[in-house]
Amino acid sequence: MTNSITKTKWLTVPNFFSYLRIASVPFLFYIAWKGHPNLFLIVLALALSTDAIDGYFARKLNQVTTLGTTLDSIGDTAMYMTIPFCAWLLWPELIKQKYIYIIIVMLAFIIPMIAGFIKFGRMPSYHTWLAKITTVLLSLTVLIWFATEIFWPFKITIIIQVIVMIEYLAITVHLKKWRGNIPSYWHAIGKF
Repeated sequence: MTNSITKTKWLTVPNFFSYLRIASVPFLFYIAWKGHPNLFLIVLALALSTDAIDGYFARKLNQVTTLGTTLDSIGDTAMYMTIPFCAWLLWPELIKQKYIYIIIVMLAFIIPMIAGFIKFGRMPSYHTWLAKITTVLLSLTVLIWFATEIFWPFKITIIIQVIVMIEYLAITVHLKKWRGNIPSYWHAIGKF
């Protein structure tokens, strides 16, 4: 009986979509390495869409769990650390022209993770409202940039991602013990 309960916790609908996003990473690398930009954009769009789907199903099916929260964060991190390397393979000139922005957005993801690991021994996984909005914006603006070479929407989203980084760091500093799924800094400090 215990085994079926354990399996059920691992095999929820939202976790399936997070696993799918994580599993897409090697395929994205392979597609980029083989030089198929259109296929890459299609698979990337599908993989990025699982980020919205997993959260929706977690809330709708009442399957919000610590594991699901962690898997979602791992999926997000894997995707956003993979995209620049794949883009380098597919659109090296675009990346060379805008490399400083890529570094900024990567640091905005990495710095809060390091702070979470230092303080709590794990990823922050706060999933604040602003982080959720920014994830959607980053997904859309990355796809727009690679498909059309229009960069300014991505540039604006990077500014918002830096604000998310600051909010995550403020939450990490404030919390005494790890908590996931915190809507905002104000919720973390009990003012909302």
